[in-house]
Amino acid sequence: MKSEGFDEANQAAREHLERTKKRLASGRERLERLHRSIDDTNRHLERISDWIEETERALDEERKRRSASGG
Repeated sequence: MKSEGFDEANQAAREHLERTKKRLASGRERLERLHRSIDDTNRHLERISDWIEETERALDEERKRRSASGG
């Protein structure tokens, strides 16, 4: 009867809603993992940048030292 079709439609809608909620939760978890990965990468790049600056300073000092000593 008509109520059977209505019940089936409601059940289908509930199932669809449950699948959608699971996909949303999974998507949120993935986004959180990506954000953590991005944060890790940014920290790594900051350390590399610091190392490059330190190396450039050391090389500059070495060039100045060699230049001053005539070498």
